[in-house]
Amino acid sequence: MGIELLDLVVIVAAIAVGAFIKGATGGGLPQLAIPVMAVFLGVEHAVVVMAIPGVVANGLLVWSHRAEASKTRYLPVMVGAGIAGSIIGTMLLKTLDGRVLSGVLAAVIVGYIVLAVLKPGFTLPASVTRVGSAPVGLVAGGLQGATGISGPLLTTWLHGFGMPPRAYVFAISSLFFVFSSVQAITLAGIGLYTSTRLLESLLALLPILLALPLGVRAAKKLSPQTFQRVILVLLAASVVSLVHDTLAGAPS
Repeated sequence: MGIELLDLVVIVAAIAVGAFIKGATGGGLPQLAIPVMAVFLGVEHAVVVMAIPGVVANGLLVWSHRAEASKTRYLPVMVGAGIAGSIIGTMLLKTLDGRVLSGVLAAVIVGYIVLAVLKPGFTLPASVTRVGSAPVGLVAGGLQGATGISGPLLTTWLHGFGMPPRAYVFAISSLFFVFSSVQAITLAGIGLYTSTRLLESLLALLPILLALPLGVRAAKKLSPQTFQRVILVLLAASVVSLVHDTLAGAPS
């Protein structure tokens, strides 16, 4: 499918803005870039092209925030469970109803947002995070494998930990790094990478490498309270997307 120069500008802008948001918050790149790219390239093409940039972007954030690792909790448990879940989710890809999953996830996020707004500074009890991290990791991996929408669940869960902003970015980027790596390897294994798509993936790295560091710098100027509010706004935006997916029957 050929695209015009203006279309290319829109795609590059979406990738750059998504990378900026990702640098600041740890999320937002695929949620913004893939829907825009899908308009011009198709969903499968967009997902394949953005898989490798997702690995690189998350890897860079993990490395730049590595000093925050000690401030996270239960991350190895979530990573291990998430890998298992992604395998299960991929195997169940053709049998699960993505619309139902999107609707349930949207309801969970709305409930959490309401609670966080009514009780500012709310965090999940330690007993809940200890018991729930493995199941949440498993479900998030399953959602990633089956529908590609693990981000809203992970964002909601990790926001409830009340971690410092940089520790939060390290935690969610670590999970996304593992999931996107599994995704990229799977896509390559089933032959969805052509030489053209591989080149497009590498070119997509250019705006990411420029905008991601700017987002990281911007995050340093945000207070913890402002950072938490930004995450809640992103969660609200994800609800809109999930509701659309539920009604349209085309989860992204």
